[in-house]
Amino acid sequence: MVVLKKRAVATVIVVIMLFSSYIASASRQDGIPVLLYHHVGNDDGGLPRLTITADEFERQVALLHNAGFETISPEQLIAYMKREEVSLPERPILITFDDGYDDNYANALPILQKYGFKAVFFVVGINVDRAQRLSAQQVREMAKSGFAIGGHSMTHSDLTQLSGPELEHEILDNKRQLEGITHQESLFFSYPYGFFNLRSWKKIESAGYQGAFTVLSGVNKAGRDNIFLLRRIPIFSTTDFDALLARLTGTYSAHMLLDYLPEHMDSIINSATDGLL
Repeated sequence: MVVLKKRAVATVIVVIMLFSSYIASASRQDGIPVLLYHHVGNDDGGLPRLTITADEFERQVALLHNAGFETISPEQLIAYMKREEVSLPERPILITFDDGYDDNYANALPILQKYGFKAVFFVVGINVDRAQRLSAQQVREMAKSGFAIGGHSMTHSDLTQLSGPELEHEILDNKRQLEGITHQESLFFSYPYGFFNLRSWKKIESAGYQGAFTVLSGVNKAGRDNIFLLRRIPIFSTTDFDALLARLTGTYSAHMLLDYLPEHMDSIINSATDGLL
């Protein structure tokens, strides 16, 4: 009788483990979301739609934390995309920042650390040490603290319009610069304006990057999306984050995360063109 009870308990434990594994798998069956931020603070750069206040950013991070989301590294995302064996939380999410504004260090970083979140910061090479941009020292500190630093080109040029030495300069020199600052390998890239073509994609891959991020909205699903065309969900000042969170915590499909993007696409391109350099 004792043996039977032990076997029954063991069976229950196995069933619970399998069920827990199923739940974790089910929560990722529609893909892993990647959020895209720019400014966190006051709009002192003339980019209102790309700016959210520090209070709003903390509210969003707290909502994600309370909903059970845990940030993953870009390496974990790539492993998932390649269908490699990788340990992931039940609700994984990746947070990214484009352009390298100094308010990322001053405002976003302490909030992320408060909630135990990590992020990837994509830095434009020419802007390092410029006013209102990240300094080399700040970039180095962020890397030492466990935050990933990725390339975002040297001058934030449209890579689809470049070839040869110009394209190589934008991609390779940016990578070398960031690795010289952080003393760590830069493994991920973000396309300026989200613009890409086969030539830029292949140059990024041959430079030694493991993956590249676009502004194609939606979530990243293994077996469907390419690691050099990774999707992100841009967060604007006008984004209804509560509605977005409801979709991310429920059963959602890719098209559900696309419907708010087109109305803002022109503002992304125009704001970036006017204010980045």
